[in-house]
Amino acid sequence: MSSSDIEFRPARRAVIRVGLAAGLSLTLAGCFRPLYSEQSYATGPSAKGEAPVLTNLRRIDVRPIEGRIGNTLRNELIFQLRGGEAAEATAYRLDISIANRAQSPIVDPFTGQPETRTVSLSVDYALKPAGQIDPVISGQEFASASYSYTLQRFADIRAERDAQNRAAVQIAGKLRNRLQGYFATGR
Repeated sequence: MSSSDIEFRPARRAVIRVGLAAGLSLTLAGCFRPLYSEQSYATGPSAKGEAPVLTNLRRIDVRPIEGRIGNTLRNELIFQLRGGEAAEATAYRLDISIANRAQSPIVDPFTGQPETRTVSLSVDYALKPAGQIDPVISGQEFASASYSYTLQRFADIRAERDAQNRAAVQIAGKLRNRLQGYFATGR
């Protein structure tokens, strides 16, 4: 073995590794499908005549939800589904019921005063085709957000509302992702 063979072995290994990585990435490139493409990739019997994902998302009518948190959730979900555009002809109806769970405080052991509280929201949802009773998908989503608790009453009220709004935005994002998945795959 000469000294030149020893010097170039790490370089050869690096070239082989890069070549393998490039080859694998090229073979797997056909496995990925764009979510917002112009054609539907759904499989099975629901694939016939299906519109693209974006069109289906814009055709969802989000029913009104009770309470301030429900209104925040509905507005955020409508914005995430339509992107600020006008609603199209209704093809689906999304029914949502929301539950604001109790707050759980974390107490300082020395003073006995709560330092942090957590707001938890739970949502049950059902997506139904327009004019039908049976849902095509249904489920439950959960989100929580914490905030610092102080002895200032009005600051605590505002902090609690902000935490509720953050949890509602999290749930809206989870619902949007679930709906995108359904319209992209048909499941």
